Amino acid sequence: MSDFKKGFKKGMNTFGQTIAIIVNSILLTIVYFVGVGMAFLFTKFTKKKFLDLKPNKNAKTYWVDLNLKKRPIEEHYRQF
Repeated sequence: MSDFKKGFKKGMNTFGQTIAIIVNSILLTIVYFVGVGMAFLFTKFTKKKFLDLKPNKNAKTYWVDLNLKKRPIEEHYRQF
C-alpha cells in the first residue's frame, strides 16, 4: 500500500506541475498580448514615434540636444 501512495503522490506532483506550466504559459501570453497590444494601439492612435528608424540624408548629425542648461547644475548632483 505504501508503494501505491508514493506513486500516486509522484503522479499528482507531475500532473500539478504540468497544469501549472500550461496555465502560466496561457496567462502570460494573454498578459503580454494585452499589454504590448495596448501600447502598440496607443502609439498608433497618437502617432508617437519612439525611434527614428528612417535616416535623414539632409541632417548634419543625429545627436539630440538635451537642453541641460535649463535647470541649475545642482539639481543633477543628487537625483535619487
